Amino acid sequence: MTKIPAGPDDTVKTSQIIDNAQKVFELLSKNYNPYAEEFWGVYLTHQMELIKAVMVHKGTLNSCKIHPRDLFREATHANSYAIIIAHNHTSQSTDPSLEDIRITKKLLKCAKIMEIPILDHIIFTKEKYYSFSEAKLF
Repeated sequence: MTKIPAGPDDTVKTSQIIDNAQKVFELLSKNYNPYAEEFWGVYLTHQMELIKAVMVHKGTLNSCKIHPRDLFREATHANSYAIIIAHNHTSQSTDPSLEDIRITKKLLKCAKIMEIPILDHIIFTKEKYYSFSEAKLF
């Protein structure tokens, strides 16, 4: 798994606040992979400080099958208050697919059970992003 830590040893040492889709895009677009879809979890404290961002699954050119256990394993290990999920589209389109909508609904159900809220799902390319929250799909 690829990690973007907030500080040494994946602990919060900075006050990097991740409270909107633009900040998630700025954080993850540096790691944009044009050759494979990657699914990321951005793990946050109750004050919206970044704990870490982790690529929890790497897929193929146009698909990335995420399992809830992979996303929530990292959340529990980080003692995360909330999560923002994100994945890239190699097609350069940020429009959500039917599969994107389906997996988002599934992960939201799991989040409710785990009592670790998912605040947004962001689809990004190198140049732009789509936020489920900004589109009022949450």
